[in-house]
Amino acid sequence: MKSLAILVAEDEVLTRLDIRGMLERAGHVVCGECGNGRKAVELARQLMPDLALLDIMMPELDGIETAKILYGMNIPAVMLTAYSQPHIINRAENVHVCGYLVKPVSEQSLQATVRIAYARWRDMQHVRRELAETREQLEHQKLIARAKTILIGREHISEQAAHQQLIREAMSLRLPLVEMARRVIAATDGASSPGEKKVGEASKFCRNSQT
Repeated sequence: MKSLAILVAEDEVLTRLDIRGMLERAGHVVCGECGNGRKAVELARQLMPDLALLDIMMPELDGIETAKILYGMNIPAVMLTAYSQPHIINRAENVHVCGYLVKPVSEQSLQATVRIAYARWRDMQHVRRELAETREQLEHQKLIARAKTILIGREHISEQAAHQQLIREAMSLRLPLVEMARRVIAATDGASSPGEKKVGEASKFCRNSQT
């Protein structure tokens, strides 16, 4: 796998040094290290690491709360702890932690967990992007369908003819089809905006394009 920039937040200095050494031997870069959660959040904002290793029982802000904040920053987290109680694992899962290591951490388990956690995070991000793109496409389809309905009612034309009108005007104004649809809808709704002149032109075109 590629070399990762990793943030290590662990309040036990010797453990932190051991983990840093293991990560560096695996080819990763420890871009920042600290011993409490608040500092980890501060470093994460400054450095934007690829991954964070967080001790659960840290002062000021515990690892799980820190992981929750980092998740909102699109930074995956792996938890480090000497505890393996189910309720701690459940808390970690609820904040979308990507991995879990019980101390003392072996070099082999650390490398494997980092690799799997980062791969899992990339997969999650890919799915999130696909869902966002799908939602956007559906929204665009709804806008185009609404604009066609407006033209059909106004011009008494077929759906195919309405779609062709939208395409012709979008090409004429060098606009994406969905933006043309928005302008038709805005003109019909009587919306007023800095682009009102163009909206009016678009509306006029759509009314007169069949004459």
